[in-house]
Amino acid sequence: MIKQQVMNESFLAYIWKYRHLGHETRTVSGELLTIVHPGDQNSDSGPDFFNAKLRIGETTWAGNVELHVKASDWFRHGHHTDPAYDHVILHVVYDDDHPVCHRNGEPVQTLVIKHRFPPGIYDRYLQMMQNQQWIPCMNQLGPDIDPCFSLWAPALAVERFTCKTKGIRQLLNSCGNDWEEAFFLHMAGCFGFKINSLPFELLAKSLPLRIIRKHHHELSHLEAMLFGQAGMLDKSFSDPYPAGLSREYRYLRDKYNLSPVPESLWKFLRLRPSNFPTLRISQFACFLSRTGAGFFDLIDGGSIHDSVVPDDIVASGYWDNHYVFDKPVGASHEKKIGSLCGKLLKINGLAMFLFFYGLEKGQPYRCETALNYLEELGAEENVQISRWKKAGLPAENAMQTQALLHLKQFYCDRKRCLDCRIGDRLLAGDE
Repeated sequence: MIKQQVMNESFLAYIWKYRHLGHETRTVSGELLTIVHPGDQNSDSGPDFFNAKLRIGETTWAGNVELHVKASDWFRHGHHTDPAYDHVILHVVYDDDHPVCHRNGEPVQTLVIKHRFPPGIYDRYLQMMQNQQWIPCMNQLGPDIDPCFSLWAPALAVERFTCKTKGIRQLLNSCGNDWEEAFFLHMAGCFGFKINSLPFELLAKSLPLRIIRKHHHELSHLEAMLFGQAGMLDKSFSDPYPAGLSREYRYLRDKYNLSPVPESLWKFLRLRPSNFPTLRISQFACFLSRTGAGFFDLIDGGSIHDSVVPDDIVASGYWDNHYVFDKPVGASHEKKIGSLCGKLLKINGLAMFLFFYGLEKGQPYRCETALNYLEELGAEENVQISRWKKAGLPAENAMQTQALLHLKQFYCDRKRCLDCRIGDRLLAGDE
């Protein structure tokens, strides 16, 4: 049974937007109502739906639609004195407890939707809202949901990238709209892999790209500048490798008048040794030596070169048996960027930057290229993606994994089931 005390306008908007109102609908005055178009939902101030098109009786109306749980909310919200509501052509309410008029005294056509929608929809909605599992629709997903998600995944991936490019816009602004410099800063942050993203970005900001470009063919120079600017070479070393870097850095520091960032910024605690910032800095130097961090050199006619983030990026040989300076370990092996980390660099590094570039330059084909690139990459592997697979929604490629990550963060965690296409599919049932 429907409980009025838990009814809300969000659910009413869902019912109206997706027309879950049965076959024949009449207004309070008894006139037949046909919804030609429910309108565009408005998330800002003003009526709930703009530009609706309705046929009431023999007349076709175009205008706005307002929704309330109780008709008297029209007055409680002050709409009776607000000219923004003069063009409301229909008042959709759950409980018609008070007649409503425009400011000129003319009655507003009213539709009462209480008992007009299938009760099963509301019952399923309540179950989702009360579900405390990992996602509100846990244990409800099945093979029939896959086509729904597959069609929605590109739009979700676009939403995710659009949200995350706000940080790139700040980088671009901070370096005077220099796209190459912004790409350098962005890729540096990506090499920090969340935990050390900020220190990496500050490191890159302390070392202008023009200097990197002068030395990008000399890996030892790059490592000396990067480790030195990271604040890691201001000490005495027993191993020849760091001692040599320290000497080289002192020369380059004086030549370019460089100032390092504090070494205390770097986080080692609770990281696996393979993720230590020392190894990541050496791998970043390898990346810079191969690419020069030149964004425009890495894209060609809208295509992305396979070698943009090489899968064989590797730290210098010294790190084969070290994780920090002067402390050798027994086992010796190359410290390559792993396939999972490489995939993250491709997704969060190049693809996202290219997508942002396309948005800023009004070149949608660039955005499409970035999304196509995600489709070519295999699915990401992490805890969330594993849980989605267990819940019944596996991903086939990186675009779908990005979509699932966005779906969880911005829909499931916020219980926006009414805005979710999967939620709508499950709520509607066999209607």
